[in-house]
Amino acid sequence: MTSTFVALFCVAASWLGVAAQSFAMFLLLLWLFTFFRSENSGVLLESYRSLFLSQIALILGLAWIGLALLSSAMNPWTSAVFPEFIAGYLWWALGPFTLAALGGSLRALDPVSSRQFVTNFKKLVWILLVFGCLIAASQYFFGWKLQGIYPIRSEYRARILFSHPLSLAYILLLYVPLSAALLIRYPKSRLVLAVAGALLFLIFVSSSRTVQTVVALLAGTFILFGLQGHFRAIAIGTFLCFALLLATTSNPIRGRFISTIEQREDRQQALYADDRIAFWAVHWDMFKEKPLFGHGLSYHQDYLDHYYNAHGLTGLIKKYPAHNMFLQVMVNTGVAGLLLWFARIAVDVAACVALLRGSDGAKKNLSQLPGSSRVRSKNWVGWVGLATIAGMMLAGITQNAFQDSAVRFHWTILEGLLLWLSGRRATANEQT
Repeated sequence: MTSTFVALFCVAASWLGVAAQSFAMFLLLLWLFTFFRSENSGVLLESYRSLFLSQIALILGLAWIGLALLSSAMNPWTSAVFPEFIAGYLWWALGPFTLAALGGSLRALDPVSSRQFVTNFKKLVWILLVFGCLIAASQYFFGWKLQGIYPIRSEYRARILFSHPLSLAYILLLYVPLSAALLIRYPKSRLVLAVAGALLFLIFVSSSRTVQTVVALLAGTFILFGLQGHFRAIAIGTFLCFALLLATTSNPIRGRFISTIEQREDRQQALYADDRIAFWAVHWDMFKEKPLFGHGLSYHQDYLDHYYNAHGLTGLIKKYPAHNMFLQVMVNTGVAGLLLWFARIAVDVAACVALLRGSDGAKKNLSQLPGSSRVRSKNWVGWVGLATIAGMMLAGITQNAFQDSAVRFHWTILEGLLLWLSGRRATANEQT
């Protein structure tokens, strides 16, 4: 089992649903086990020791899981429940190491193997684009999803092979800044053009108002601060024309936003203007009950129902989690867990800053954004990382993005590669 096969399988499995993602995690761990039994493992460990930020992120991730285990054990209602959550979150905790190991192994390939890997990767992306968009289009127009291995009727929103359309939407959001940067750096690449077009299409058919809003905010910010001269004028004109078209014509995006503003969507309760506010109110009460270490991650729906009933929401059919990833982290692991979680995000930001500094020591500013006069600057990865973090932080206000295992799988891949790239840049700078 080669590193190239594992890498390609992880890419393919990441879009094939949670079951395929789980198998990809197992396959990567199996590859690591066999790799460490080989004579090359010493080189890998020596390389990893130079990745300071990856080491800090690994420690913080494991500390957060340890705190979650402690919180679950301290909760008398869940102390005897097996912590099933460990496997999914362990993938995130170990990501700074596993992805660095895989990246280091791929980097060590000989030129022929490296070119073959890139060729196979491009072919795989084309296949995923075609089949993903075809499945999404059929779900949007005909309304279906998979339940087990059987298709059943569902809402007219794309989800591909994920359990919910929001899982797909938040995964797409993770790749928007990267896709935009590649589009500007390689505007003539057919694959890059296809990826950008597919992302826009999938964001439209997944019908997440939050993701669509965040994408618009990211686009507006980039136009105002990232572009210069006639590029900015053209982009502003195009952006305003597109916004005007959406606002003045009958289309699904306009319809969903208007129904939200006018509160015409179905609600399951009468205490709050929106069900999501009811979720926040209930989980805020849960947080206040155990503010320091939280309730843990081992509780199930009956535990959650108790708090909804106590809040006067017995008749609410959708007794959902918090729909706010920050509040959900506090409910699960308290203020202590939130601080550890934010510390891990701070490590990611530090990695982006390290990439922004580049290798030339020159003063850096927003003119290094992709699409500016320094479009070929190697520091564009840092800006992509910061935009991705900002986008997910904004979108996480209305959804448990981090707690969604399908989203967290992609989150971990991008975070691990970011930390690995920043460590490689630091090492290269020292050698130079």
